[in-house]
Amino acid sequence: MVCLKFSNIIFPILIFVSLISSSCSIASSVTEIIYPPRESADDKRDDDIVELLEKILIITEPEFGKYEMRSSIPMNEARYTELLSNNKILSIIWTSVTKELEYKLLPIRIPIRKGVLGYRIFLIRKNDQQLFENIKSLDELKKMKVGQGHFWNDVKVFEENGFKVVTGSNYEGLFGMLSEDRFDYFSRGFNEAPIEYDARKDKYPNLFIERKLLLYYPWPKFFYVAPTNIKLAARIEAGFRALIDNGTHEIWFQKYNQAAIEKANLRTRRLFKLKNPLLPASVPLDQDNLWFDPLQ
Repeated sequence: MVCLKFSNIIFPILIFVSLISSSCSIASSVTEIIYPPRESADDKRDDDIVELLEKILIITEPEFGKYEMRSSIPMNEARYTELLSNNKILSIIWTSVTKELEYKLLPIRIPIRKGVLGYRIFLIRKNDQQLFENIKSLDELKKMKVGQGHFWNDVKVFEENGFKVVTGSNYEGLFGMLSEDRFDYFSRGFNEAPIEYDARKDKYPNLFIERKLLLYYPWPKFFYVAPTNIKLAARIEAGFRALIDNGTHEIWFQKYNQAAIEKANLRTRRLFKLKNPLLPASVPLDQDNLWFDPLQ
């Protein structure tokens, strides 16, 4: 009878402990994904990439398990690159490809937006449109001052190609600097410029999207993880390639870029090409299906 009572007491306890243990195991299997935050309240440039990242994580759940996503505390690009290289705070970033990053971080070598960021149009002051329409050569464009973020990687691209570069310490302040005549134009991805203009046209009514010129240099964005986070790198690549294969990536690309492609009139613009000395040889430029070409 004593043994029976003991059994009646201990068995429910064992079940309870087993359930708690199982619950803890499930909780511990959830992968936390911490990604970079917006740089300002009006900064919507990378909302599409956050959406794509979640699609990648969802499609890989059966193989790699559950996940939770959240953004990190605000910081500039140089800071979050440094933290990720030391496997601190962030799990993943997306940024433009350089040789330097190849040594610091582990890249997933698929251009996130098909390299559209390499096709640049300009935010200018409205009264300067005629000045830009009169530009017929790259040398004439180089006489103008281009605005860039101080820590942005493509500052070196412009400098190496002989441009006059004026830098600002933060993203949001660059629009004010352009409005106040601190530089002549703000080089933006054709997919970025309409969003940025719409968000700030009331605050800076003298700004305008230039209509005639198009600048190009190879400038893809990759996902990057810490060098030791091989499992997450495998998950991101597997999910990304699955989305390409099933057509989801193309649907996502059209959703966020087709209107900008049509509005920018890329085929009618005067095209100037730059060399990108920062681009590593490992970038898969030969895989045409991964890249956007406005002339096709």
